[in-house]
Amino acid sequence: MVLTEYMLWGLVALSIISSVLSRSFRWPLLLIFSRWVRWFLFAAIFAFFLDRFQISGRPYWVYFVTGFAVWFLLETGYNWIAIKALSRSDLPLFPDFHPNQDGDEWPANKRLIEVKNWLRKNDFKCLGSLKAELYEDTFLRASIYEHPQSMTRIQILFIPKNKGDAIACYMINTSSKDGQRLITDNHFLPYGGYYPENWHLCRKPLIGSLQRLLRLHHHRRLLQSNFEPVHLEDDPLDELNEQQRVLERLNTETGFLVPRSHQEEEGKITYKGRYRLWKEMWILAYLGKSII
Repeated sequence: MVLTEYMLWGLVALSIISSVLSRSFRWPLLLIFSRWVRWFLFAAIFAFFLDRFQISGRPYWVYFVTGFAVWFLLETGYNWIAIKALSRSDLPLFPDFHPNQDGDEWPANKRLIEVKNWLRKNDFKCLGSLKAELYEDTFLRASIYEHPQSMTRIQILFIPKNKGDAIACYMINTSSKDGQRLITDNHFLPYGGYYPENWHLCRKPLIGSLQRLLRLHHHRRLLQSNFEPVHLEDDPLDELNEQQRVLERLNTETGFLVPRSHQEEEGKITYKGRYRLWKEMWILAYLGKSII
């Protein structure tokens, strides 16, 4: 029993430390580690109290496994409620973007300003700043950059946080002569839907560095493929909105989204889509991977 109490207090301390560090630094691996510690801590507390009050005569490990399963059920219920709320909300899943003329295209964040300076230093040209309204006074912003030699576009999405701050996600895109797209991104939010067959997508949510993601795209994917890159002539705004329309149409046809004419009654996401979204939420949260 003494050993069990030491283990329990050790998990409590580890949970507090990992939570504080993950909020301060937002390292993806640290976030995943913090979630696993929280899960083990719940199971340990559950088992400790059942054993202490002698609810039954079963061994401690049975209580622990039961607590592990209870946490899974609780978090599953919470995720399903969140997905249902999203499906019934007014939040657009594929919002329309417009030119950003408000002067707030780049967050006043030291780390993100360093990324902006790195892009400028490495000859990336800003093609445009865009924004889409998610709900009242809350916007999803995007900055599009292109390198004239590599024929690669970088789409930077600034996902809003509290107090006006934002988290950046990067999408690197190279197109070929035959209409294929080689895409490498680090989007960490669950998507659950489908992508067109000509989009060769590699999602790496654990890579927070734009430089590392760009090396992966160029050195490990582009050079090892048969792609013949071409310059993208499309206007960034038209291209991004066309991508949104293509994704919405495809996911409606594949049964992930409810047709717009029935969304008021049934919500935006079908049961099949909700299951896929729930599955990706779990895989992203605890394994740092996408279902793509």
